[in-house]
Amino acid sequence: MAKMAVYTALKYTSLKPHFIYDGEENFFTRWLRERDIPITPHKSSLAYAFSDVGRNESDIPLAAALSGAFLRVDVPAIAAELGVTGPVFYTDCDVIFRTEVTSELLACRCDYFSVAPEFSIGDYEQMNTGAMLMNVARLRESLPQFRRFIVDEMESLRTDSWDQSAYRRFYRAPDGTHLWNKLPPILNWKPYLGDYSTAKIIHFHGPKPYQRDYIDSHYPEIKCLTGVNTKNWSSFTRLS
Repeated sequence: MAKMAVYTALKYTSLKPHFIYDGEENFFTRWLRERDIPITPHKSSLAYAFSDVGRNESDIPLAAALSGAFLRVDVPAIAAELGVTGPVFYTDCDVIFRTEVTSELLACRCDYFSVAPEFSIGDYEQMNTGAMLMNVARLRESLPQFRRFIVDEMESLRTDSWDQSAYRRFYRAPDGTHLWNKLPPILNWKPYLGDYSTAKIIHFHGPKPYQRDYIDSHYPEIKCLTGVNTKNWSSFTRLS
């Protein structure tokens, strides 16, 4: 899926993909380097806090997954190390770019970060961090406090959506209103949102294309997120 994200970003947009990677060199990093995709080796600054999550054998894979999911928190610091001063568009690796997106990104207001709704179009309170336009300079100012908040609230984040919940809870004004700005839903469109004809980025939030043949037997609890109908799901998965 990460290969498809890179392939479609290069083919359909003027974006310059850059990978943050925690791991050893392998076939995938070679594939990226063959396409001149920059790779920044980086271990999450919060990795030490995930050791308690892996208290038993079943939790060990979760701790590893969290180390990857929370890499996005360090993007403002990584951007400074790389000399990047302008906005950064972060996405998860399970996305497909369908067309150019720069005009929409440039038109977005971005005080801290801009995000799109998750399950319901128009509901920016219940937002999704799978695609984030980041004001890295502004986020860097609050990064130490944000990291401390995540560590202190690790147990409560466990019962919610982890890193996504951290952003939802931390970035708020004193009156409780959220501090993030609006990213057009077409830049973070999920299969379960329906007709994707105007979508510019498809995000496989929930079920992944490689789970399609086993959704009934292995992942019935997330089948509702495959799309409004089978036709939508099938057409998405053929793209990958």
